[in-house]
Parts: sequence; structure tokens; C-alpha cells
Amino acid sequence: MWNNRAAAPFNIVHLGYSCGAILANLLVRPFLANSKSHANVNVFVQLNSTLSSSISVPLDADIRVPYMIAAGLCFLISIGHLIFFIQEQKQRQKKAQNKQVSLNLFVNCQLILSES
Repeated sequence: MWNNRAAAPFNIVHLGYSCGAILANLLVRPFLANSKSHANVNVFVQLNSTLSSSISVPLDADIRVPYMIAAGLCFLISIGHLIFFIQEQKQRQKKAQNKQVSLNLFVNCQLILSES
């Protein structure tokens, strides 16, 4: 499909993934660092038999809001993709119709020439 021009789209995909990873953290942080309550829950994670870690999570952390924001952004982007898809399909139909008209004109010209 891309032949020799595959490098640029793949680089853009990787750039988008890394930008998304950074922006996701920036989007979620304000909702996790809510200062309404100072009560935290300590979660102990056992990584292996010799290493464990403790993570402090605020009780009033509302992670639903950033998920809804991300879902809304994905929905808006999908609408843009749908619009581009519809435009591309219309252009393909026009090209197919033009090709059909050209073919019919060519066949009609041959029939007229063969009759005379």
C-alpha cells in the first residue's frame, strides 16, 4: 500500500503515541491531586518476593472526569475521520462515473464509425 513512502506515516504514529502518553498524565493529574480531603489510602504492591512498593491514592480522586474528556476527544476525532471517509467515497464515485461516461462515449464513437 505505501511502498517506499511508509517511513513518514509510521513515524507520525509513534510520535502521536508518545505525545498521547505525556498528555494523558497531564490530563489526569489535576483530578488525582484534589486537595478537598487530606485522607489517603496506602496501597501496598508486592512486586516480587524481595521488593514491595507503597502507593498513596487520595480518597476523593475522581478518575471518571478525565476518562469522559478523553472519550469526548476520541468521539470528535472519529467524526472527523468519518467526514474524510465520506468525501473520499464521493470522489471515488465521481471518478467511476466519469470513467463510465468516457467508456460509453468511446463505444458510441466506434459504433458510429463502423456504421458509416
